[in-house]
Amino acid sequence: MKRLSIRNILWAVGIFVAMPLVAQVSHGGHPLPLSVLRSAAANAQLFETLPAFDLQEQLRIDSLEQTDLRNGFHFAYKFMTDYTPDNSGVHFTTAEGTKVWRLGIHSAGALSLNVLFSEYELPEGAQLFLYNADQSQVLGAFNHLNNSELGLLPVAPIEGDSLIIEYQEPASAAFRGKLCVGEVNHGYRSLRGLEPNDNTSSNSTSPAVICYQDSDEQLDQLRRSVVLLIIDGTTGCTGVLLNNTAQDGRPYFLTASHCLNNLFQVKNPDYEAVAGRIVCFYQFESPFCGTLMRGTEELSTASAHYRAVDEEGDMALLELLETPPVYYQPYYAGWNITEQGGKGPFTGLHHPNYTVKRFCLTDQVEPATFDISEIKFYGKAHWHVSDWQIGYTNAGSSGSPLFNAHGEVIGALTGGNSTASNPKNDYYYRLAATWNTKTEPEHQLSHWLNPQANGQQRCEGLDPYAAAPAFRLSNVAVSGHQEEAEAAYYEKSEETPLFGNNPLGIEACAEVYQSNGAATLHGAYIVTPSCGSAYANMEVEIVVYAGDTKPTTLLHKERFKPSYTNLALTNQEFQESTKPLNRSQETFIPFSQPITVNGMFYVGYQFVQPNGAYFSAYSLPEGVSTRNTTWMKISNEWKPAPEVQSVGYSTSLFIDPVIQYGGSVANEEIVSSKELPLICQGTTKGVYHVWLPDGHEQATYQVTAINGQIIEEGWLQGATSTLRLPSMGTGIYLLTVRCGAQTQTLKIRM
Repeated sequence: MKRLSIRNILWAVGIFVAMPLVAQVSHGGHPLPLSVLRSAAANAQLFETLPAFDLQEQLRIDSLEQTDLRNGFHFAYKFMTDYTPDNSGVHFTTAEGTKVWRLGIHSAGALSLNVLFSEYELPEGAQLFLYNADQSQVLGAFNHLNNSELGLLPVAPIEGDSLIIEYQEPASAAFRGKLCVGEVNHGYRSLRGLEPNDNTSSNSTSPAVICYQDSDEQLDQLRRSVVLLIIDGTTGCTGVLLNNTAQDGRPYFLTASHCLNNLFQVKNPDYEAVAGRIVCFYQFESPFCGTLMRGTEELSTASAHYRAVDEEGDMALLELLETPPVYYQPYYAGWNITEQGGKGPFTGLHHPNYTVKRFCLTDQVEPATFDISEIKFYGKAHWHVSDWQIGYTNAGSSGSPLFNAHGEVIGALTGGNSTASNPKNDYYYRLAATWNTKTEPEHQLSHWLNPQANGQQRCEGLDPYAAAPAFRLSNVAVSGHQEEAEAAYYEKSEETPLFGNNPLGIEACAEVYQSNGAATLHGAYIVTPSCGSAYANMEVEIVVYAGDTKPTTLLHKERFKPSYTNLALTNQEFQESTKPLNRSQETFIPFSQPITVNGMFYVGYQFVQPNGAYFSAYSLPEGVSTRNTTWMKISNEWKPAPEVQSVGYSTSLFIDPVIQYGGSVANEEIVSSKELPLICQGTTKGVYHVWLPDGHEQATYQVTAINGQIIEEGWLQGATSTLRLPSMGTGIYLLTVRCGAQTQTLKIRM
C-alpha cells in the first residue's frame, strides 16, 4: 500500500472480512491421468450440470446488504446438492485393483467452483482429488487424516466453471468410503486477493536492486532480508527479517502498523488475526537491471504471529510460523537503536506497488516529527529523508527498512511524498522511538529483540543457514553478460524459440554445472519469455542429469507448473493460484525431493506435450561468450549447442540451480561434518563462496595462472566467507584455499 503522505493521506483498498481462517491440509500424490477414462458414452455420464440462476438479482441483493455491516463479502451462489458414488459420476477399476469414482460438475459462467462434502469418511489408503478440466489446478490428496468428528470436508475453490472429483479406493480398504457432495458454490466474483504486481514499468526511474547488488557484498546480504507482504489479500507492503540478540534464529519481521490497521482506520484490530492472513514473498526481484522483469513468486510463506505493535510509532513486529527453507536464502538483518543520523550513506530497499525489489540511496537523514491527521505520532520519532540521490518510494513501500552504512536497520517507512520527478521528503519511523517507550511486551521491540534484557542496543545480522548455506549458481551471470541475455528465436521468427520446441524437433535443453564434491540440489530458477496463449495445456518437465562428458543418467524430473500462494478474499483460505506463463518472467521450481549431485550435473527442460505453446529459456546471444555450457537433445542424442546446426555458437541458458553442501541431505553420501574447504562459484563473475572445515575460522587463499604465476593471495576470516577476485585476463586459473593441513583447489575461468 502507499506509504502515508504528509498532505494527502494515501488511499488504500482494505476489506477486512471477519471469517475464520480455515485451510484443509492436503497430503501429496497425483490424480490419475485424464486419459485413464473409458468410452465416450461413459465420458458423457461424467458431468452433472447445475441449473442457471438470476445473477443480476443476486447482485442486487448483495448491494442492499452492503450497508449492513454484519454481512461479509458475497462471492458465490450456493446450490444444495446430493451427489454420491451411488447416484452420479462414473466408476472404473485400475489394473492394480484400485476402485475409482469420478464426478464432473459444471456451472455455466462460473469464475470458480467449490464444494462442501457433507459426508466425508475415508479408509486408510484412499485418496480424494479435485481438479479442473486439464488438471492444471489440482487440490489434494485428501485422505483418512482429514476425517473429523463432524464428518465434513470443505474444499478450497477451483477456478473456472467445471471441476472433477476423483476418489481412489484400494482393493484392500478396511471399509467403503463415505462421500456426499452436499453443496456446490458458483463463484460470480473473483476469488483472488492481490498478487505480486506485473507493472514493473510503473516505477521505471526507481532502479531494481540487481543494478547495485553485484558491486556490494553487504547489499547482496541485505536484499535477502527484505520481503514483499500481501496482507489480508488486499494490501501490499514491505517487511524486513530481523535478528535478535539471543541469536536463536527466531524469524521476526518488521513492517509498519498502518499496513495492518488500514491506515489507522480500523480501531483496536485483532492483530493476531491479521498476521495470520499475511503472505511473504522472498527473492521477488528482477533478473535484469535495464529492462525490468517480473521476479519469482514461488518462494513464499503464509501466516505469522503478532508480537508487538506501537501505533504511535507506526511499528509492527511479527514472527513467521516457521523459518523459511534454506533454498529461500533468508537473511535476518542486524539493527541499531543508537544511530544519530547525519551523514550516510543510508539505503532503502522496498517493493513499490508490490513490484520487484527496488533500491534507494541518500547521504543524510535527521530525526524529525511527522504529523498526519489520522494519529499523533511521538515527537522526533521519525527519520527524515529530505532528498534521495537514487530512487524514491511509492505505494507498497510502507514498512520497508532504512539501513545505515553498516547495514543495520535503523527504521522502517511510514510515509512521505517522494515521486519520480521530486524524490524528496520521506519519513521512516525510528526503531529507537518504539524500543521501550511503552512497557508492555506487545507494544515494544525491546522484549523481543533483546530477550536477555541486558541493555544491548545493536545487533549484527544472522544467516540462519550459515553452517550449510544454499548457493545459486548461474552460468549467465558468471559470463558477465547477464544484461544481454535474450529470448532467441529460430530463423528470426517471433514464435518459434531457438532453444525450445521448434520445427527441428528439439526434445530437451540443459545447462552443465559442476559441484565441488557431493551436494544437495533443491531446485532451479529459470528465466523464460512468454509461452503464448496456449500455455495452459503445455507439458514441460524440469530435468536433472548426471554425466562426465554429456547428460547421461536421469536423476530427477519435475513438471513445470509454477504457482504462487495468495489469500482468497472470500473464505480467508490460503490458496495456490496457477502462475500465468504468457509473460516474460523468472520462476523458481522447487524439487519435490532434494537431489544429490556430485561433480558434473545438468539442469534443463524437456518437452512432453507442448500443445501449441512455445517454451524456452533466455540465453546469451551469439558472439558474447566463447565458453559453451548449453546442451541440446535432438533425435535422442545430446549435443553441445555449437554442434547443433540451427545454433552453431557458444551460449548459456538462464537456468540457475540452487545447491547446498552439507546440512539437510538427500542421502548418506553427504555428511554434515566437513574435512576439506569447499569452494562454490557465486552468481557474479569473480565471486566465490568459501566454506571452511568444522572448527576452523581462518584460511589462506591463492589464485595462480596455469603457468604457476601467483595472481592474488590473502586471508579468509570466518567459517564462511565470500571472495571477490580482481579483474584478470581471460583464461583458466586455479583458486586454492588452505586451512591448516587441508587444501582444496578449484579450476576457474575468467
